[in-house]
Amino acid sequence: MPDVLSVLAGQQYEWDEHDSLRLDERYRTRHLPLLTDRPRDLLGPDPGPGEFWPPARSLVVPLPDPRPEPFLSALAASSLAELVWWRGLELRVDRVHATLVHGSDEPRNLDAPIDLVIRGPWIGQFNTGRIYLPVEPADEQAALALAVDRPLLAGYLQLTADVTGNAYTELRQIVATFQPLRIPVRVARLHVLETMDDLALRSRILTR
Repeated sequence: MPDVLSVLAGQQYEWDEHDSLRLDERYRTRHLPLLTDRPRDLLGPDPGPGEFWPPARSLVVPLPDPRPEPFLSALAASSLAELVWWRGLELRVDRVHATLVHGSDEPRNLDAPIDLVIRGPWIGQFNTGRIYLPVEPADEQAALALAVDRPLLAGYLQLTADVTGNAYTELRQIVATFQPLRIPVRVARLHVLETMDDLALRSRILTR
């Protein structure tokens, strides 16, 4: 079973090709407007900035908040700390997930709990500005239960602006340092998630 980071290697942000991390257009349109503390209403046909209607449904793997403290502490102590939307950790504490099947409202049951491993921070070539945590099956049982042929990613942190200068260098070093983290988690069920935004801030679980 290949290591998830080796599978994702070709999709990672090309650090050597840039001297800054610029938020791409999709991120600016669908993520930045969500990075506020405003109250979130129940789902309804009145989308706000960065939201959409009708809501999207997906089959997802709900994950316990991994709280990778060494990584978070290093980020908080760095010069790019003010560019991180820290409030998101609280608002999304029960919404961390990896999407299995986009656009699906078909539930799927697990015969038994499965073991997964959450890896350290990863930034891709798309949705730049979002810090993901890759997710991999811990064993063959988990791989067969998920039946997915692509790497799984859990969106974890959001950046509020472009990262330049010393902050860019620090971000690159922090990602490289903490990417090998391995956080074991056990998942007992899958969810069908209905959401009006890419961060699942305005969402609900349809099936458990």
